[in-house]
Amino acid sequence: MITVELGDRSRPTVLLTRPPGPPTGAWAHLQSLLSRGIAGGNIESLEVRAEVFLAELSGVREVRTFFGEQLAFGPRISSQLSTLASDRKAREDATSNDHALPTNNLAKELVDSGFTRVLKPFQLDNLARLILLPHGADFSVPGAGKTTVALANFALRRSRGEIARMLVIGPIAAFEAWKVDSVACLTNAPKLAVHAGPSGTIPRYTELLLTNYNRVAADYERIRDFVAGAPTQVVLDEAHRIKRGAAGVHGRAVLDLAYVARRRDILTGTPAPQGASDLVALMRFLYPGQDRAILPAEAYDESRGRDPDVVSTTSNAINRYFVRTPKSSLDIPDPIWETISRPMGPIQQAIYDALVGRYQGAFDFPTDSRRHFDRLGRIVMYLLEASTNPALLVAGSDSSDEAGFTHPPIELRGDEPLSKLLTDYNKYERPWKYDYVIDAVTAAAANGEKVLVWTTFVRNIRALTHELAAFNPAVVHGGIPPEDSAASGALTRETELARFRNDPDCTVLLANPAAAGEGVSLHHWCHHAIYLDRTFNAGHFLQSQDRIHRLGLDPAIETRFTLLMSDDSLDTVVNDRLREKVRTLADLMDDSGLVRVALPESDEDHDAPPAEGDDASAVRAHLRSE
Repeated sequence: MITVELGDRSRPTVLLTRPPGPPTGAWAHLQSLLSRGIAGGNIESLEVRAEVFLAELSGVREVRTFFGEQLAFGPRISSQLSTLASDRKAREDATSNDHALPTNNLAKELVDSGFTRVLKPFQLDNLARLILLPHGADFSVPGAGKTTVALANFALRRSRGEIARMLVIGPIAAFEAWKVDSVACLTNAPKLAVHAGPSGTIPRYTELLLTNYNRVAADYERIRDFVAGAPTQVVLDEAHRIKRGAAGVHGRAVLDLAYVARRRDILTGTPAPQGASDLVALMRFLYPGQDRAILPAEAYDESRGRDPDVVSTTSNAINRYFVRTPKSSLDIPDPIWETISRPMGPIQQAIYDALVGRYQGAFDFPTDSRRHFDRLGRIVMYLLEASTNPALLVAGSDSSDEAGFTHPPIELRGDEPLSKLLTDYNKYERPWKYDYVIDAVTAAAANGEKVLVWTTFVRNIRALTHELAAFNPAVVHGGIPPEDSAASGALTRETELARFRNDPDCTVLLANPAAAGEGVSLHHWCHHAIYLDRTFNAGHFLQSQDRIHRLGLDPAIETRFTLLMSDDSLDTVVNDRLREKVRTLADLMDDSGLVRVALPESDEDHDAPPAEGDDASAVRAHLRSE
């Protein structure tokens, strides 16, 4: 008889043990079936990651049918399987019936639960659907009030006795919204604490714990104990950050927490910035071991993530498991897009052409090589820098750049033409994009208006801080700490954002999307954003737009986005790829309006790289066309 029981470790594993003696055919079958999830064991035992065991459960049970071998499931694994079976039944019941709770009854129950904020009709509709699901996804566009709906869900379930507390995992920038809204929405605001990582404390009786993805991975044991210590609702805010799933440190930790959470919810307006395969990790968090019963097999093939047939099939498969409020439901006017395309200056053009000549043969190699893909990232960084400000090339990445954008200075021998051009670039030419930003900020300040400037590179922020000193720029990037981890008296993101919002002499905010593209609301103070540069990261692009174009915007306000693109540069390749990714997300979410409001013409992790694997062909084509 083969025994099956949950492992004793905090990470979810299943331990299979066979009796002494020669291995049987049944044991060989299990070894083969579970090989991709084996985490340890010996000649008579296998320790298997729980998600793999659950995904192959039907095959495990075949040892009885085909080999006549008995399986003895222990009490802990039996309890876990019972919980997951209940989840599956509740999921199937909720999605097989096209109905939701009457919203008038739900509104009254909300009031009785101590929830004081009046939900908008679309928020109440979303809540009515989420309440029916054992675990839910809110894919509403940023700015639609997902935090408010999640707190309403928490209030209802807490009053029903289903949960006792909540863990929110999200970007640090989103903490402020949770702090403010938990007080504004609930009569008896939950006792809130911010988890500062392994060195911090989690106060007793905490009812709402805020943490981010890095801190969960670094302090997994304590976070797991918090979730397991009482019935806990775990909410992933900006959940697209775990799209790498078990392949990423953060995703692995979050997926493991799913097994001890009483209720699981995911919030993100950009659930699939790269394509259908981004949804795999999200479904694995919501329904461990059941993702392959929900998603089509094609969704697991990253290379086909934006194939129209795969997108259509995946969209049909998941549309019962999420709610989404599109921009069209927010009663705000569509933004006005302006694309400014200009030729580079003669020296900048010469530098760019020299770079292209240097790297034209760089892609005659297998693109799945890790070393070569890292080289692709560096080349993308160099080309983006050259199309914006070639002076950045000789400096390399800033210490405050996000991890995915780290790159060394360009290698120069000192005797090649490129070296001579770069040495004296700043003496003879200023990039046209800098000139545009300076002119735009000057004109805005004269009219009493504020401007938000987005750029990938912290060195651009530092240079423009000097160029725009007369306008007292506020600055937010990875090197500006949040207040919960800043030293006493240090500059923080919160103080910089407050200065931009409230100081009339501060008329420009210089920021990168990785640090300020999520969880920040600026729509009451700023109505014009300029993109100095962009990467292939569609999530950053989409999220950054919603800082100034979101629910609560005065319908009479005109929101403008300006894209700066150097002619015949990688800027145009990035633009085309972003358009393709936004269209794919619109098809997956069945939200055609997303394309209209999120792209220039009417027709998406801190360690995320500047380009994904399937962007390589576009970069290769650009280099070879020059």
